[in-house]
This record gives sequence, structure tokens and C-alpha cells, in this order.
Amino acid sequence: MADLRVNLCGFELKNPIIMASGTFGFGKEYGEIYDISLLGGISSKGLTLIAKPGNEGMRVHETPSGMMNSVGLENPGVQGFIDRELDDFSKLDTCRIVNLGGGCEDDYVEGARLLDDKDFDIVELNISCPNVKHGGMAFGIKSEVAREVVRSVRKATKKPLIVKLSPNAEDIVEMAKVCQEEGADGISLVNTFKAMAI
Repeated sequence: MADLRVNLCGFELKNPIIMASGTFGFGKEYGEIYDISLLGGISSKGLTLIAKPGNEGMRVHETPSGMMNSVGLENPGVQGFIDRELDDFSKLDTCRIVNLGGGCEDDYVEGARLLDDKDFDIVELNISCPNVKHGGMAFGIKSEVAREVVRSVRKATKKPLIVKLSPNAEDIVEMAKVCQEEGADGISLVNTFKAMAI
């Protein structure tokens, strides 16, 4: 068998297969049907500071080449995750990544602060979230807006920080450089692509 081990932000992963945020929940349900320890890692369902019920109506639409989704970041909130999910998540025998989103810079910072001493490995910062103070435009569109949030979160956590970029960035190469300048240990490509079903 080939040696598939890789190093991610100082953690040795058994292989480069990481379940993407939003596709695998917090791992618990899949653990009943699959040996999660075979995976290189899991990126958790996206968390926001305050719990969100998600979008109403149709959330998934199949297409000939895959699917579109409009889940709306349904999640238990950072404290709900800590209280009800973290114990099981922390016991997973794989690299454990927590995905963190927010509606304003303060949400990101407080979420990162609450998670900083908890038992998991890496924070994945979701900057595709709508920025409520900038008219709903995602943090990940303009590099200077992303710079501010990455800089603030870097100060709020000692954990390795991966920034999940938006495919809708004005200049994704510049965006990646800005994240690196502000202390990101890695980048994740990419978050949700826009789509529409008629």
C-alpha cells in the first residue's frame, strides 16, 4: 500500500481525503456506516456564533451533473456545538477541523475565542458568509474586507487557521496572498458556487 500521509498545518494526516464542511455533519451519523478513522480528516458542518435554523423550502435540487443546495448554514451555534457535539467530535480518530462562519467580524472573533481551548485540531474560516455590515456581500469578495476578518480571528485563536475562499472573489490569487499575510496557515478552495434552478 502506498504511503498517503500528508502534513496539514503541522498535523500528520493518514491520507489527503478530508470530508468537506457541510457534507458530513459532525461525523457521528456517518460513523454508524463507515469507519471514519480511515479518513485523513473531517471539516465540521459550518458553525455560526448564534444557532441558525437554515433556509425554508427546497434545500436540494438534483442536476444531471450533481446537485445544487440552499441549506442556509443550519447549525447549532458555537455554544450548542460545544455543549452537544464536541465531546463526540473530539474523540474521532482523524484530523478534526471546525468550520466557523459569521455575519460580522465580531461574530467570527467571539466564535474563535470560544473555540480556542477546545479539543480539535484546526479552525477553517468560512469567509463566504454574507457580511451584514456591508450590505450582505460576502467577506470573501473583496480582499481588504477579508484582510480585516482574518487578522482579527488570527489574534483570537492559537489554533492553526485555514481560510476557505469564495469562488466569487474579485481576485482569488490576491485573496489567498492577503490571507497568508494576515497569518493564515493554509487556504481551502473553494466554497459554494452560485447556481439557479428554474
